[in-house]
Amino acid sequence: MKITQIFTLGICCIFTCIAREAKSHTCMDTITNKQKVLSFYKQIVGQRKTELVPEFIAEDYKQHNPTVKQGRAGITEMINYLKTLPPTPQSAKSPIVRAIQDGDLVVIHLDVSFMGKRMAVIDLFKLKNGMLTEHWDAIQPLPDEKGKTITATNGTTEIDHNASVENSGLVVDQFYKTIVNKQPGTRFIDSAYVEHDASVIASGVGLAGYLSEPNRSVKIHRLIAEGDFVVVQSQFNKSGKTFVFYEIFRVYNDKIAEHWSVEQAVPDGVKAEDMF
Repeated sequence: MKITQIFTLGICCIFTCIAREAKSHTCMDTITNKQKVLSFYKQIVGQRKTELVPEFIAEDYKQHNPTVKQGRAGITEMINYLKTLPPTPQSAKSPIVRAIQDGDLVVIHLDVSFMGKRMAVIDLFKLKNGMLTEHWDAIQPLPDEKGKTITATNGTTEIDHNASVENSGLVVDQFYKTIVNKQPGTRFIDSAYVEHDASVIASGVGLAGYLSEPNRSVKIHRLIAEGDFVVVQSQFNKSGKTFVFYEIFRVYNDKIAEHWSVEQAVPDGVKAEDMF
C-alpha cells in the first residue's frame, strides 16, 4: 500500500509538537469528553506516558488513519518512537487552535509546524464511557502565509455557548442540502463572512459557488456542533480523485460568518470508506 510522505510526516509532527498547553487531568477526575481528549494530548502525547494508554484508549480502539496500527498498539508504537526524538521545548506554542464537542464526538483543529513544514490538521475522536474508541483525521500542507491578515487557521477560537446549537446545526445542514442539490446557497452566507480556505478565496466565486462546482460531488458523513461552531465531515470527488474533507463553520445571526477547512486526498491503495 502506497502512503503519501506528507501523510506520514503529518502524523509524526502532530505527535511531536502537540498540546503542551492543554489542561491535564487524571483518570480520577469527572471530566467532559473534550477534556479527556485534551488530557490525552497532554499526558500521553506531550509527556509520552505510554503507561497511561490503557486509561485513555479502549482495547478495541478503531483507527481510520491508514498509517497507524489498530488498537492500543498503534498509539503505543507512535509514542515509543517519539521517545527517541528530542523533547519539545516547554516554551513551544500549543498547536491546538479549536476544540469542539458534540456528545461522544470531539473535534480538534490544529496548526502544526515541524521541520520547516506547516500543516492544518483536523482530528476527530469518538468516546464511550470516558475512553477514546475511534479516530479519524485529515492533514493538509499549508503555503507560506507570513504577512497575511487572514490565514488558514486564525480567526475566532472561542465558542459562543449562548448560541443555539440546534440553530447553528440547522443553518449548516440546510446550506449543505442546498449545495448537494446544486442550488444557489448564497442566502446562507453573511455578507461580511470571513473565508480562511485559500482555494475558496482564489476561486472568486465564494463558498457556495466553490462547493457547488459542477465537477464536484459531495457525500456528508457527520455534522458535529457546539454553540456557534459546526463541523462537517465529508468526502468529495473531483477529477477522478476522492478527498477527505473537514470544514468548520461559525454561525452568527442565522448566517455562515466564518469558514475553515482541511482537505486531503485519499492515499493510493486505500479505500475511501475506510477513512470514514
